[in-house]
Amino acid sequence: MLAAAGWSEVPVVRRPVVAVISTGDELHPPGTPLPPGGITDSNAAILCAAVRENGGEPLAMGIFRDDPDVLAAALGDALARADMVVMSGGTSKGAGDVSHRILAALPAPGVLVHGVALKPGKPLCLAVAGHKPVVVLPGFPTSAVFTFHEFAVPVLRAMAGLPPRQETEVEARLAVRIPSELGRTEYVMV
Repeated sequence: MLAAAGWSEVPVVRRPVVAVISTGDELHPPGTPLPPGGITDSNAAILCAAVRENGGEPLAMGIFRDDPDVLAAALGDALARADMVVMSGGTSKGAGDVSHRILAALPAPGVLVHGVALKPGKPLCLAVAGHKPVVVLPGFPTSAVFTFHEFAVPVLRAMAGLPPRQETEVEARLAVRIPSELGRTEYVMV
């Protein structure tokens, strides 16, 4: 069709490969029995679908334990195989939250941001390894989805050669008063 229209060449952009890593000792694949305290890893499926929806090619890397050496190896593998890395979980300040800590060993520029004025999603961590974006999302699914769309999607769409996503705002009046903190963007489920 392009030749019929007189074009011999057209500029194209390869779909960026986005590695999706789930972290947490409590996580288990969907469809497997959950032990006491276990949680089904829903973030990987949600994030892979969102990557695809925004022009990327998801590479589901699996679930990794909260072990710095294991996560560092998984991150290294993801950086070797993908154009962008998205990790979920392990970015808060608890003793078991190690995802954000392994980013300290990344090549420059490294960690750019750890913590944003957004609710849900405050513990988000943004980094760059060489020229590859690395995003560590909070593990709670709602927080992961909001922060992915707010911070990762614009980068992903630019990498995919797509225009920025057009958001539709709807003005509404809530039935109850919602307290909020000055200077922080808050998403409220309605």
